[in-house]
Amino acid sequence: MKIDLFRNKEIQEGENPYERKIISNEVYDYVLSHIEFDLTLKTWIYIDKIFYEIWNSKIGLGGSFYWDEIQEEVLLEFKKHKILLPDNDVKTVVYLILEYIEQIGGLIE
Repeated sequence: MKIDLFRNKEIQEGENPYERKIISNEVYDYVLSHIEFDLTLKTWIYIDKIFYEIWNSKIGLGGSFYWDEIQEEVLLEFKKHKILLPDNDVKTVVYLILEYIEQIGGLIE
């Protein structure tokens, strides 16, 4: 018997609980449709890259986390590299990424 630690349920034979992959362009479109500030493609690519690295290295498959922890990690990377963007904008984008993942039941690869 396999257990999906992320959703805390049994995985049936032949079932892939992570069938819905996250496509960056779709997430970008989702974020743009939910914000009222400018988000350049260059800034999006940077946020997406940082988010991806944090997700894969610190959270991993089945890891637990608080949404605000990821927001703070992404924000910290911005500050380390002296990239100017209002803190609330960065936090909003990260929140929307997480919201999108939750809504579609996806997995970042």
